[in-house]
Amino acid sequence: MEDAEVIRQVLAGHHQQYAVLVQRYQEPLIHFLCRILGSEEDVFDCAQDAFLAAYRNLNRYSKEYPFRAWLYAIARNRALDLLRKRRKEVLITPDENTVDHQPGPEEILLAKEQATLLSEVLHELPEHYTQALYLRYHQELSYKEIAVVLEVPVSRVKTYIHRGKEKLRQNLERRETHGGEGQPAMD
Repeated sequence: MEDAEVIRQVLAGHHQQYAVLVQRYQEPLIHFLCRILGSEEDVFDCAQDAFLAAYRNLNRYSKEYPFRAWLYAIARNRALDLLRKRRKEVLITPDENTVDHQPGPEEILLAKEQATLLSEVLHELPEHYTQALYLRYHQELSYKEIAVVLEVPVSRVKTYIHRGKEKLRQNLERRETHGGEGQPAMD
């Protein structure tokens, strides 16, 4: 069932149908929030808060944008509010679940080293580049959906992704050249 139909049913009084949307987007939203917040407890609280806020404001939802992008925008705003409130630094950590535990020890070590390197290099990028790249390549959102989430024009999303990839490439090349001891680029 399409999101629009589920939303129509919820607004028509079939409130239990909202569980379909929660089930559909809970896991990807949690992964998205992990990239922003880092702390598992904060992530789950923020995701729950975002779903609750979306439910309470469902009558304000515009079909002009995909529900997923609208929900992610709510979650991102809640996460940024939480970060400002707690004055935390955003940490990007490698996702332990991405490592396949079937290969041999050498492959596991190499995969972890690559994940750590990528995480370190991503951490060197400005946050808006990191978020745009994550939403595009990990969550597979369209440019328009990313624009809704980040609350910027689509043209800026394209710029973030282009510049983010370029800086990522430069940082990886610099680390390769300097034997992994490269310093973050200053911009």
